[in-house]
This record gives sequence, C-alpha cells and structure tokens, in this order.
Amino acid sequence: MTKIEREILGKKISDVRKSNKYLWQDLKDQIADYGYQEYYFAQDEFKTPISNLVEKLDESQKKILINEWKQQKQRFQFETNEEYLEQYKLFIMEELVQRASKSI
Repeated sequence: MTKIEREILGKKISDVRKSNKYLWQDLKDQIADYGYQEYYFAQDEFKTPISNLVEKLDESQKKILINEWKQQKQRFQFETNEEYLEQYKLFIMEELVQRASKSI
C-alpha cells in the first residue's frame, strides 16, 4: 500500500477487523492451522464488509484511490473506474490476510 492508500484505507480496514472480531479470529485460526494458502474460507465472510467499505467511500476518496492506482506502473491497469474499485476490494482483502498473518 502506498502512503496515500494507507491514509484513506488504513483506519477503515482496522474498523472492518474490529467490527468483525469472530471472523477475524476465524481467519487467524485458519492461517495458523493451514499455513500460507492462496485462499482461506474465512475470506468469504469479509466480502460484504469490504464491499461496504469501498461503497461508503466518498467520491473524492474513490477518485484519489483510482488515480493512485493508475500511478503505480507495476499494477495492472483497467478500463473503468468500477474495475479499479473492484480491484481495491481484492487489495483490501489481501491487506486483511497480511495483517492477520502478522498478528498470529
């Protein structure tokens, strides 16, 4: 995550984690039990809270995030703003998994 992405999303991601304590614990348990995996079943339960997070961003935040994504040349580029926002949902999921891994 870039500094700008952290400024916009960092606390919001923490809030998703804090408001879903049982899901968070399930994710941590799966990581501890199975080690590194490309996918954990507990991730499914975070899809709705993550979608809500992205949808609740105000338009200026969305625009800043989309522009920030576009400036990162190593990242895949998309055709529409909606595709960028969908990618951010995956990006947030990845961040949650990384945070859970570190907290074990």
